[in-house]
Amino acid sequence: MSKTLNFSYKWDKELFLRASHEAYKYEMKHSPKRFLGWLFIAMTQFGVIAAFKGAPIGLLLVSTFLVVYWYFFRWGIRRYILAKSFDKEMRYHVSMDEKKIQINDNSIAWEHILEVISLEKGFLLLSTDAFFFFPKPAFKDMDERNLFTEIVKAHVKRYTKD
Repeated sequence: MSKTLNFSYKWDKELFLRASHEAYKYEMKHSPKRFLGWLFIAMTQFGVIAAFKGAPIGLLLVSTFLVVYWYFFRWGIRRYILAKSFDKEMRYHVSMDEKKIQINDNSIAWEHILEVISLEKGFLLLSTDAFFFFPKPAFKDMDERNLFTEIVKAHVKRYTKD
């Protein structure tokens, strides 16, 4: 028996920023880039030691700036740029079955979905040329979410719960 799931949701600026933040956090958590922050902290420690020994404080100033940027301002700057790039609100209607995912007028074959990541606030689908975010409130209830998970696990090689 073929299982079909239909749901819809409104893609607005708030959801766009939430989805972007979820994708950003996932990417940074699983990327070698995350070690840059540690490098900046190590540089700051060397700068402090050098400053105590009477050396110039250039390394301390630069590394402190990098640490503050990396941990406190990086997402804020990115969020600002993303918010300015948001185009318009849309309503997405999603239909999933054994053959494909239909999002409005676009069909995506299961072979083009590389990975599905279950996050706290929704599901991130990474395809060969884009990413999609389905927020958990788009599903009517837990049964519908479980059906989504069941269909996805049957057709996508990588399903990750983060």
